[in-house]
Amino acid sequence: MPKEKASKRINCDIRFDDNPNGIFKAGDSASGSISLTLTQVKKVKGICLFITGFAETFWDDKVPHGPKNKKTKAHFKGHEDFITQKSYLVGSETGSPIDLVTGTTHYYFRFKVPSTAPTSLEGKYGHVRYLVKVTLERPWKYDQNFQMPFTVLAKTDFDESNPNLKNPVKREDQLRFYCWICKSAPLMVKASVPKSLYVPGESIEVQLEVNNLSKEDVSEIIVKFHKVIKFMSQVQVIESTQLFAESKLVRNETLEIQKTLPVARLANETFQKHFLVGPITPTEDRHSKIIKIGYEIDILVKPKLSTQRIRLTIPIVVGSVGLKTEEVLEIARSSGVAKLAEGLNRDEPSAPPPPYAENEPSLYPLDSLQKAYERESSRDD
Repeated sequence: MPKEKASKRINCDIRFDDNPNGIFKAGDSASGSISLTLTQVKKVKGICLFITGFAETFWDDKVPHGPKNKKTKAHFKGHEDFITQKSYLVGSETGSPIDLVTGTTHYYFRFKVPSTAPTSLEGKYGHVRYLVKVTLERPWKYDQNFQMPFTVLAKTDFDESNPNLKNPVKREDQLRFYCWICKSAPLMVKASVPKSLYVPGESIEVQLEVNNLSKEDVSEIIVKFHKVIKFMSQVQVIESTQLFAESKLVRNETLEIQKTLPVARLANETFQKHFLVGPITPTEDRHSKIIKIGYEIDILVKPKLSTQRIRLTIPIVVGSVGLKTEEVLEIARSSGVAKLAEGLNRDEPSAPPPPYAENEPSLYPLDSLQKAYERESSRDD
């Protein structure tokens, strides 16, 4: 990884052993070194090492909290810790100030990523972050912080023998149209997938059966493959008042969209749509209480001359079994940690961070990421 931060008087370089890009799987043991270079003597109370992993959520919305239920702006936030490791490389929290001499001094660290740690994530309304942070605690001055993020990939291997995951899933609904007091014959739609569990590289086959007994044409059926992210907060802040109350924000990201041909009145049609599961973050609904990631197939049936709609939703589970090296690396890279590393080069990192732009050049070359992950994978063999 690149140097975290440099100045004319001090440089702090944080590196991971045999893992230059800091990509770890939940349950891995990690170690690394810290090279601290000073060009002049510096007085400190101590050098503190923090290894942290945490999730945070944050968004603003209006709530009916004012007089006569008048809506008032509220800030929602949540926090959850996964790793909280603190130690002193030099000095102590209560000790006397000491002088750090000029030159380069090396320190070493080691920690274990919890087996239940969730996957790294950078989002507009929340994030899951893992950081190695070195703090020079200075008496009578602001502390100096040097931070380096690392990526964690959760264990999301689902039991393929689970009948709830390997059996077909079906959804169906019908719609009747009215003309004055008369009710039409139904428009009936059935949707199914052969199983719930998929891994990157597999194709989701969606079968649609339309039995249109009505006299209304169907203009089209829209089928979407959605990523669903749920953000939970534990606290509401209204002006200077903090209330402890759970709230939820759900955001859908359309990964792919397909449409069918029209279906005429008094006609039957069958359609098949295929959605390739790419290198995407696996389903993550077990390891974090405040950020959960899921997937679904969303079907919207649109009659031509009516505002009524049929909507069907089929939940999809995405696992990590069978992931190829380049697919795992793409997940790690697209988690936004590279973007976070760039932001940490500032003296005062902003929070929340700007949304991660996937089309921006990565901070870490893909070939070096591949070598790093292949080296990690070989340890498990």
